[in-house]
Parts: sequence; C-alpha cells; structure tokens
Amino acid sequence: MAEYDLIIRNGRIVDGTGTAARDGSVAIRGDRIEAVGEVTGTATREIDARGMVIAPGFIDVHAHDDAAVVRDPRVDFKIMQGVTTDVVGNCGAGVAPANDQFRAAYQANFSGILGEIDLPWSTTAEYFKAVDEAHPACNVAAYIPHGVVRLNVMGMVRRDPTNAELDEMRRLVEDAMTAGAIGMSTGLIYPPGAFTKTEELVELAKVAAKHGGIYTSHIRNEGDHVMDAVGEAIEIGERAGCGVQISHHKSAGPGAIGLTKETLPFIAAARARGVEVTIDVYPYVASSSSLAAMWRIGRGAAFEHVRAIVASVKYNKEKYEGKYIHDIAAELDLPIGEAVEKVLADEENTPSVIMFVMDEADVRRVVEDEHCMVGSDGLPTEGKPHPRLYGTMPRVIQRYVREEGVLTLEEAVRKMTSLPAKKHRLGDRGMLEAGRYADVVVFDAETIADVATYAEPRQYPPGIAWVVVNGQVAVEGGAQTDARAGRMVVRG
Repeated sequence: MAEYDLIIRNGRIVDGTGTAARDGSVAIRGDRIEAVGEVTGTATREIDARGMVIAPGFIDVHAHDDAAVVRDPRVDFKIMQGVTTDVVGNCGAGVAPANDQFRAAYQANFSGILGEIDLPWSTTAEYFKAVDEAHPACNVAAYIPHGVVRLNVMGMVRRDPTNAELDEMRRLVEDAMTAGAIGMSTGLIYPPGAFTKTEELVELAKVAAKHGGIYTSHIRNEGDHVMDAVGEAIEIGERAGCGVQISHHKSAGPGAIGLTKETLPFIAAARARGVEVTIDVYPYVASSSSLAAMWRIGRGAAFEHVRAIVASVKYNKEKYEGKYIHDIAAELDLPIGEAVEKVLADEENTPSVIMFVMDEADVRRVVEDEHCMVGSDGLPTEGKPHPRLYGTMPRVIQRYVREEGVLTLEEAVRKMTSLPAKKHRLGDRGMLEAGRYADVVVFDAETIADVATYAEPRQYPPGIAWVVVNGQVAVEGGAQTDARAGRMVVRG
C-alpha cells in the first residue's frame, strides 16, 4: 500500500516564507502536506516537476467573486492562474447578509461588479454554507462588507445611524465574525460607504477586532487626497484595536502621480508605532469599477482626460462593449458626459469600466514594498473584463521578477502566499510545510506569463502545469480538471 496519495517530485521548492529556493519534493496524504524536501516512499500518484517551481497555492487577497463561487464554482479564471484561495467581501460589497431591503438594492448597487445572482440566504453563516455546498474549485475566505451591512439596516440614506441602527449593524458584524469572517471591509468612495463618518466605522471595526478580525478598506480617496484617506484607515484600526489592510493601494489620477513616495513612509511610520497595517496591489496601471459608481461620485469630468474602456454591458454589446468612451462619444456624436449618461441609461446602470489612471513607477514602488500583498481586484463580469481577472499572479512573476528584476522569485511568492495567509488568519495555508493544507502550484518560472489583454482578456496564463487544492489535482498539464475540492475557510 502506498505511503502517500501524491508526491510532486524533483522540483525547485519555493516554500512561501521568502527563504532561498531548494531542490526537493512534496508528499501529500489526504488534504495535508506530509513531507517537504527529501521524500522517500511511494505514492498512489507521482508528478515529475523537474525544471519547475513547486510553491504554495496563490492567495488572491482582494477578489470580488462573492457571487461567482456559487454561480459558477469552477472559477476557472482563478484556478488557472494558480489561485487556491480567494478572499471575497472586499470594498464593502458582497452578497450577505441579505434581507428584503438588501435584495431589492442589490441589482442597482452590486450586480454591475459582482454579477447577477439570486440571494436565497439571509445570514452570513447561510452564505458560507452555500459556498461549501457549491464545492468551488478554490478555497474561499470572506470579509463582512460594511456597505452590505448598512444597506440591510438603513438602505441608501445619507445620514448617521441612530443608536438602534448602529446596534443592529453591530449585531450583523458580530454574526458574521462568529460565522468565521476574517474582518470587515469598507468601500468609502461608493454609497452607502461614502455616507459614513469615521466614528461609525470605528464602532463596527471594534466588533471585528474583538474576534481577532482586521479592517480592510477601499479608502475614501486614492487621488490628490490619498494621504488623508490613508490616515483615516490607520486611525480606524488604531482606535478599534485591529489590524488594517489598505486595499489596492495606489495614487490615481493626474494630480496624484508620485504620491506613493509619501504614502508608503507614512504607512511604515504607523507600523513603527504598533499599528499592524499592510497593503495590497494589482500590477496594472488601469483600474476597473462600476461605470455608474464612477459617474455618481463625480468622476464624470475625468472621462474627458482619461482613457477609459466600457468593459461589460448588459444589452448593446456590439455597440458599447470593449470600446473607449471617447470613441463611443464620437460614434454617438455626443459630448463625453452625455455619451456616458446614454450608456448608463441604455444599460440600466450595470456597465463596468476600465480606466488608465496610474503611473507605472507608483505601481512598481507599491509592488516592491515589503509589506505588500497581491490582489487581482478582478470583476467577474460578462464581456471584456480587466485582464487582471485572468493574469494577476503570473504577471507579478513575469514582469517584476523575470523582466525587471525588482523582486526575487522567493519574495514574489511570499507576497502571494504566506504574507496574506498570516495577516488574514487563514489557518494552515500559505506555506509548504508538513502539517499544512495541501494547496500547491507547480509552474515554469521562465514561461509563466500574463497573456490576457484589454481587447482579449479571457486568456489563461501559460506556464502553470499543476494546481492542487486540499490535496486534489485541480489543474493538470495546464488544463482544469473536474476536481472541486475548495471549501469555505473561516478565520483562525
């Protein structure tokens, strides 16, 4: 009888800790790693990884696949880029908890970024159960989204909560944390998050802190007031007594180019005084969001000066999808603003948009930061989504390790594995070590690449040969298998 279920032999082990790579093998029994390094014995199945890297499965620390992992649990766009754990509930957006008021609001506020879905659950715990029952191809961990909490309790109103409303929001955060949420997220440029004051967020973050959760934020401003917004996020964590994660850190727009030279030392100073604050990044100069949200928060004027692509629409695909807004305006013979309003009206406010608003030097500076993780921020919409949905993890290795040499391979893997696992309390994941869960990716460091483009984003990255999730082979020979061994990962 074989000693192990699976042995991945003869690879170059990059274990996720940042330490130097070494030659060796990985032995797996059930859903756990049994041995790393020199492995003797036999297995039911063996994989020859000669010439390839064996690494922990990648953790996408900033995803919007809340609906996708239930609606389409193959999540091919993640598993095919080596992602074995997806962190959802970001930017204050999500699918649970869900009362009738939230269900009525979901279509207008979240379907454009999360996609269409029925909401049969009511509580966060019920949503977590639905994820488990869907058997996604990758693991899923989740924040409790503040915007969803506020919509459940207050609807879309611009005012402070009453004491009773704040207590009810505390209860919903408490319920989610008890169910195993990893913390609370906010999206402070989007309503209803944009309607909140710091005090409300501190009070709710205290509930997450009580359970050992963290506060993560799409901060209030990523442009010329980014320093103030970073300061608010740090203040919330400091006052609530919890760790802070600043989502997709950037300085965006013409007036903000180069401001990461100020934000990163500012964040480092907060860490030096004891605030556990970290950041994440997607390695592209273009952002992506809901077109309605960008228009609603006053960025309509920016479309005059920024290259922007309508990424997905509901109805008029040939007319709008994949086209630059300037070209749409020219075809319609309308000013930019009126063209955007027509697209929104024709598509019931559901389009997503891609905007080229960052400078590569800022992106690189954030990528290099020791305390920076990697998150795709991909939107699993129809049409032509941002290529980050398919290519984020390979792009980090291709661009910043192989082409530019600003990261070592070991450091790049650490940013995508042990660093996010430790910060988000994802249990025994994020490293190749005996006793940990068998989430593994095997790739060719010389050929792994992001080949997704803005014109043709739905392209799987080459160079990823095998992906293992909880001991089951999910990608074999560069093709997805039928294995769906992912599970809901609760905090701790």
